[in-house]
Amino acid sequence: MPVWHCAHAERLPHAPVVPATAEVRLIVGQGHRLPAVLLADLVLALNGVQPEVEDETAWLAAGRPGAPIMLGFNLTSVAEDLAWQGTLPLSSSQKRELWSRLCSLNAAR
Repeated sequence: MPVWHCAHAERLPHAPVVPATAEVRLIVGQGHRLPAVLLADLVLALNGVQPEVEDETAWLAAGRPGAPIMLGFNLTSVAEDLAWQGTLPLSSSQKRELWSRLCSLNAAR
């Protein structure tokens, strides 16, 4: 018998939902919170794109899902797949590095 394959699962009413990929993902270390002012500044720097903020533990448990832009704050280990990572509160040099990196990432998009 021929095997039926669904070429367009998104057209089926009860098909599993394809997980949406975040455009910007912010990974925050265990037990830390991203300050609201910093998050608001990041949204402005990202031209209004609302980033997905994720706890480091959940991110690791999910298999380290990616995004075109990924930033890390207060991580317990170095993650090479991130565009930038630093510690909170940000020092002056970290702020310059972060904004410079965001400018180059925005230019590349």
